[in-house]
Amino acid sequence: MEGKAVFTSAEADLLRSLIRQKCDADRSSQKSIRNKMRNIGFFISDFTTNQSVFTVEDFEALIRDKQITIDGN
Repeated sequence: MEGKAVFTSAEADLLRSLIRQKCDADRSSQKSIRNKMRNIGFFISDFTTNQSVFTVEDFEALIRDKQITIDGN
């Protein structure tokens, strides 16, 4: 695992926003959005090999499945 699996609530909210942006962005814009996610410590590749279709629902499933922990939850 390159990134981390524990995030603050603020980080999780920011990640949700970035994931939404990534889903709506063109391919060239997605790279800078993924870099912002990596700066927070979240690497999609830690959890799936198909980065192009990773959605907020996938992120929520990782939380539900306890693969990601949100401080205070």
